[in-house]
Amino acid sequence: MTHVKCRASCAGISLKGIDGKIYSLEELRRKGPVLTAFFKISCPVCQFTFPFFARLYERYGSDDVTFLGISQDDAKATAGFAKQYGITFPIALDEKEKGYPASNAYGLTNVPPSS
Repeated sequence: MTHVKCRASCAGISLKGIDGKIYSLEELRRKGPVLTAFFKISCPVCQFTFPFFARLYERYGSDDVTFLGISQDDAKATAGFAKQYGITFPIALDEKEKGYPASNAYGLTNVPPSS
């Protein structure tokens, strides 16, 4: 995993969460630091690391730090992943049908991102 920066303007990127809420990356960033974790449910590295993110969220998640998972899978599969791995932080969908807007804005060509 690596630190990635938005290549294009992330200002207009809003993603629907598996909880039905809309997550604006710009609004989240205005509130403070955002830990975003891009993933696919079939990714073994993601399956291994997401329980650690869940524990970090439970320990350090607050109004000062936002945790947001960004899935490249559909809502049903993503919800199953969240349940299986005990993920309680918000997860948004970077939808294939919309051209993976968040992944493309960050220049991601694979998940998890690597340097």
